[in-house]
Amino acid sequence: MSLSRYEILLEAYRNPTKFRIILLLSEHYRMTVTDMAKSVKVSRSNLYHFIAQMVKEGIVKPPEVIPRKNYVEKFYRLNEEMFKAEEIKGWEKLLLSATAEEIKETVSSILMGYSMILNTIADRIAASGDDDTESLRKWLIEQTPNTISYAIITKKTSNRIDPVLKELWSAFSVEPEEDDSKDSTAWSRLLLVYLPMLGKKI
Repeated sequence: MSLSRYEILLEAYRNPTKFRIILLLSEHYRMTVTDMAKSVKVSRSNLYHFIAQMVKEGIVKPPEVIPRKNYVEKFYRLNEEMFKAEEIKGWEKLLLSATAEEIKETVSSILMGYSMILNTIADRIAASGDDDTESLRKWLIEQTPNTISYAIITKKTSNRIDPVLKELWSAFSVEPEEDDSKDSTAWSRLLLVYLPMLGKKI
């Protein structure tokens, strides 16, 4: 029996390496395995194995092959059709039938993928030049209270925030202007993680 799109994606989200590949390709549009290996800490042979699986599953498109002088480069990118938001009930039905272990693996894998992105950003900042440092200084002075936060909130507060988050989520679907898509300075990163508190406070 063939798997549905939801089942294929959920299985990929449960796999930390596959989810990291998805995050990288969503940010960089297309990458070689060599480029991905700088962030995904597995052997190159394992990375090729995972990429081949994801191509077969339809998550990643077959590579675009570009001949160079003495070699060829293979660029991979996501199959955007797999990620189109269609019927939310398809996800709900699948998650309701998932085992406890599958739920834990999925959330853990997603958080580990996000941590890879944050580590990569931290490495880039550490290696940045003076011009970038001045941009960071301005950002810290002007934007930090609005862009860096961590909070533990009550259920009552979360109920008030839920509608705001849903409205924010709907804004993500707005397509960038053509000019913006070509200008990296027109973009910002947004990482929104909203999790229940598990066990005792630490």
